[in-house]
Formats: sequence, C-alpha cells, structure tokens
Amino acid sequence: MNGQMIQYVDTTTSIQHKNTADLILYNCGTENCAPGHAFGPIAREFNLIHFVIGGRGRLEIRQKEFGIGPGQAFLIPANEVAYYQADRTDPWEYCWVGFMGIRSQTYLRSMFPSRDQPFVLDVEDISYYQATILEMLRIGDHRLTSSLAIQGYLYHMLARLVKDSGDVREGDRRVPYSTQAMNYIEKNYNSGLQIHDVASYLGLHPNYLSAVFKQETGKTPKQYMMELRIRKASELLRQTDYPILVISKSVGYADQLTFSRAFKSMTGMSPTDYRQQFL
Repeated sequence: MNGQMIQYVDTTTSIQHKNTADLILYNCGTENCAPGHAFGPIAREFNLIHFVIGGRGRLEIRQKEFGIGPGQAFLIPANEVAYYQADRTDPWEYCWVGFMGIRSQTYLRSMFPSRDQPFVLDVEDISYYQATILEMLRIGDHRLTSSLAIQGYLYHMLARLVKDSGDVREGDRRVPYSTQAMNYIEKNYNSGLQIHDVASYLGLHPNYLSAVFKQETGKTPKQYMMELRIRKASELLRQTDYPILVISKSVGYADQLTFSRAFKSMTGMSPTDYRQQFL
C-alpha cells in the first residue's frame, strides 16, 4: 500500500551519548512511498542510507541530481542538505538505516568511495538489507537487550556495504591518508598525542599531512583531534564525577589549564560550568 511507513527510533541512548559514541543506531524503517512523495530540502544530525527495493526516485544533494532505482543504495551524510522524491509514475519502496558516531565518516568513505557518485552505490543483494531492517523493526521494543541486538545488526549491515563497495581487500584501494590519520588519532588521542606523531607514524611531513587532511576532510588534523578530545571530555563531565584534572589527563591534555582553555574555546564555557548544567 503506497504511503505506508514503519519506523523504529532508538530511545535507550541519550542524544549526548549518540554524539560521542564511535557508532550507534539512530533509527531504521521501511516505506512504500506514494507517487511524488518527497522529503526536504532538509539536513539531519545523523547519517541516512536508503536501500531501494523497487520503483524509482531521485536525490538532490550538493547541487547535483542522481536518478536511483532498484538494487541501489543512496547516502545522505549528517548535516548535509538534501532533497529526495519518489517517481510520480513508478514510486520507490525503500528501507533505511540512520546512525551517528565519531567514526561514521571513516566508515562512510569505505562504503561510498566513488568520486563520481559519492552518494550512490550499486548493491549486490538488496534483499539482505531489507530482511535485516525488517528484523530490526521486529525486535525493536526499546528494551536494552533489543537495543544491543539491533546495534549488532547495524555493524553487520555496514560491513556488508563495505564489501558491496568492492573494498574487500585492504590492498585493493589505498586508504586515504586522512582516514589513516583519523584511525590513529582515535586510538591514541588520550596519550598526549601530537600531530607530528601522527605524521611520523604515516611517514609524512607534518605540513603535508595537514594539507592533505584538510583537502580530504575540510579541517586540519589539529582541529579534528581537539574536537574529538572535547567530545570525549564532555561525555565524562556529564556521566562521571571525576575531577577536572583527571578528565583533562584522560583525554590527552598534560595539564588542567590547557584543557580548560581548549574546552572553553570550543564550547563557550568552562568545564565546571558545563558540568553544572547536568547536575
């Protein structure tokens, strides 16, 4: 029946934790769209991947238009303005998954690697994604056990998407320096890591790494590491009663004063004032 939608939205995890987790589900669902049914233009705070089961439609993003049909998936990254519409004579039926997390962009670059069509992917077996999302909807009763199981299904789907992208073997495609740098930073940000350490690990000059990183991500490695540290610190301030000094060292700052200055420059308030909001 056209226009029918079924959706599950995760309510067991706070939005603050969704913003600081490595990867976490936001929602999933399925819809058999009415002719011409459209969303947007709209930007959402989470990433969305739609899997087209049947019918056709179009996606408008970054001033480009993509025609999309059965057996294809299309991506709308977080905070990107997009418009998508079902065909008026052959409207699409799709299922979708929405997710957040600080490692989302790293994973997305492996799933949608094409420079010509960075938002569209041909999927080998669309029925796999449909069946997985239907199972997520079936068990989605907002209990913690269900939430954990659904999170597992999310990881399985994303792994399958990486495979569908053709990136089966690590050696088949050079992993971008920005991705390698982000992976290294995410594993070592709390150890007093400096940008020259990241460059040395990758065998690059720090200036070259910064230039390539900014070209590929829109920000410098220093900005990325600072944002990551402050996100992790924000989570600790909200969810623990650790002293500020302990938190500053836990996210890689050598002293509390440097941490407090960095935190205020990014959030507009001191760590103490930030914590007071959640008491």
